[in-house]
Amino acid sequence: MTTISPTRVSMYDFLYQDTKPLVSLLADAAALSLPQARLAMDASLQAIISALLAYQQRHQGQALSKKLFGRSAVKEMRQYNSMNFATLNTTLYHRHDAADAIFHDNARVSKASEYIAAQIDATAPQVQILLTTLCVIVLRELAILVEYSQLDHDEVNKWFALQPQFLSKARFAIPVLNLAVNESADHSDEAQIILSAVEAVKIESVASDERYLLIAEQLTDNPPAFDPYWYELTAFIPEQFEPVKDMQLATGNYLKAIGRSAENIQQGKHNDLLMFAPMTAIGLPHQRWLVQLAKISEIYLQRNRLRITSEPINPPKPPLVSSGLLSSNSNNDNTPSTLSEKPIEYEASVPLWKNPVILLIILVIGGLGILATIKYQTQKANGVVLATNEVLAQDSETEERKQQDVAIVMVDDDIAADDKKSKAE
Repeated sequence: MTTISPTRVSMYDFLYQDTKPLVSLLADAAALSLPQARLAMDASLQAIISALLAYQQRHQGQALSKKLFGRSAVKEMRQYNSMNFATLNTTLYHRHDAADAIFHDNARVSKASEYIAAQIDATAPQVQILLTTLCVIVLRELAILVEYSQLDHDEVNKWFALQPQFLSKARFAIPVLNLAVNESADHSDEAQIILSAVEAVKIESVASDERYLLIAEQLTDNPPAFDPYWYELTAFIPEQFEPVKDMQLATGNYLKAIGRSAENIQQGKHNDLLMFAPMTAIGLPHQRWLVQLAKISEIYLQRNRLRITSEPINPPKPPLVSSGLLSSNSNNDNTPSTLSEKPIEYEASVPLWKNPVILLIILVIGGLGILATIKYQTQKANGVVLATNEVLAQDSETEERKQQDVAIVMVDDDIAADDKKSKAE
């Protein structure tokens, strides 16, 4: 069985990994140093994602797909397949329109810029350039991901509903310290001291050297912890979500329905089914569209589409996901171990040209067809002869009717004279 990380359906994790190549380009556009640009990008992504969640909470997925993902700026940006100065100029042209659409208010954009600028020791106009530019790129990347995954409006709503758990404090908690707190209930004071010491060291390191944050958090695979301030700024109200602790419980019914329970997986050595790996404080339903979204997200990240390079001659094709990873229709394991997994053996079918019944039917139909053709041709010839004879008979009768009888009568002259006298008298 193939497992995939639940963070592949996290917008925050996806955009954090996807926009890594843009640090230098956005730093140049906003006149920031590389550490400042990296920190500003992380905070900007948090602000944008929180604003998108608030937008979806107010308007739902249909408006999100049409009014944000379907904007003319996003369509124009999707014509580019890499990032360079030409792409950046187009992004800068549409940045104000995209930011106003996402945050729904220009005042929120200004507040977010001021808040980020205070954290990285920069000016608000510098941060605003980076924040608004990143708005266009985020809309473009999410629109591509939704289209490639073929998500409808209902699935988009469900996808957005899963995002708050990826931003919760429990997700970014240190596992070792959590384990120490849980297992040593009698030593709670000692665990609290450890937690306080770790926080103190972290705060001191941040104050003394800004590169600590850049190396320890920004350049790792996991993004930094989410700042709850962005919920307050964007007026997003996260709903109560109880993650499933055991992924087997979350996917147990699905695996039983398709005949891929844990016992059969170990014995039959199936590895052609994709499912989410367990993760602390994260619970995902094992649904086909969500697994497909996760796999396409992983393929898209591997392509590194936002790297700074010239525009390719041929655009890359949309990523495809094998149906065998999403369902149980295809099973490449030819050595089933249980009776329920043994395939049904069917008798080999006889070719049509060797089946005597079909050959006899073909001969009968062919013979009847030949006889019918001969009969039709004979009747057609006899019909022509009869019609010709009838026409000739009708013509002869017509000619006889047209002929007139002529009679020649001889009259004696004496008889004619007597007749004249009798008439005169």
